[in-house]
Amino acid sequence: MFKFRIIGFTLLMALLAGIFFWRPYGIYLFWVTAPLMAAMAIYECAKMFNDAGRKNFPVITTAAFYALTMLAMLTTHWRPAGVIGLALLTLLSISGGVVMLLKNEIITEKYLNSCGILLFLAPAMFGFLGSFECRNGGAPVGAWLLFLCLATKATDTGGYIVGTLTSKLPGGNHKIAPALSPKKSWEGLIGGMCLSLAVGWAFAHFAAYASLIWYLAAAAMLSLGSFFGDLAESAVKRMCDVKDSGHWVPGMGGAFDVLDSFIFNGILFHAALLFI
Repeated sequence: MFKFRIIGFTLLMALLAGIFFWRPYGIYLFWVTAPLMAAMAIYECAKMFNDAGRKNFPVITTAAFYALTMLAMLTTHWRPAGVIGLALLTLLSISGGVVMLLKNEIITEKYLNSCGILLFLAPAMFGFLGSFECRNGGAPVGAWLLFLCLATKATDTGGYIVGTLTSKLPGGNHKIAPALSPKKSWEGLIGGMCLSLAVGWAFAHFAAYASLIWYLAAAAMLSLGSFFGDLAESAVKRMCDVKDSGHWVPGMGGAFDVLDSFIFNGILFHAALLFI
């Protein structure tokens, strides 16, 4: 399991490296892969709920999210996309009223469940995607996304390594929420936060687009956000009685399993950028 997790992590880091260092095509790689992975996460979540008896519209929900995501990204470079996005949001709002007027319990339930899934994941994904265009502190495009990804995933990686090692000690380690995630421990959380803080320290010394205090505070916040995002996904999987949302990434599961750390971190990070 550990070997496959390392392979999966290496593949994701290689993808990030291609986005940031493959000039001038990295931005196109981002435009293709980021919305696609986010849409896959939405679809996996919707399908899990659907299979568990909480009926929704997996394909329509995914298509709507993908369209909104692409329009949000295009808005930065093509202004009419913002108008189209606003029109699409208006259409979605009107569709809710139409669904209610139909007085069909099955369709209404599916519609409301679909909206719930979008409200659960869309803000995080938009925050994650939007950080690529952020230039706070004079940083180049993509610099903040790199910090967001590394500080967030450092918590996952550090937590997994330390949690696995401490679980082999006499008496094991101290579990946090065994009913939701049996393997998560306080030792793993501390180990993950330490690695995330190390990422913050490295950025403060080698990138320096913000102060050391800001980087360390942001890293600590992202570490906690990553933990609670992972816990939220664990709760969803427990509710739906599944182990992994998919099998796309070796050792890590599906797209939802990979992006669960950003459920809260996309928005939290944008809030942190206001204090530079």
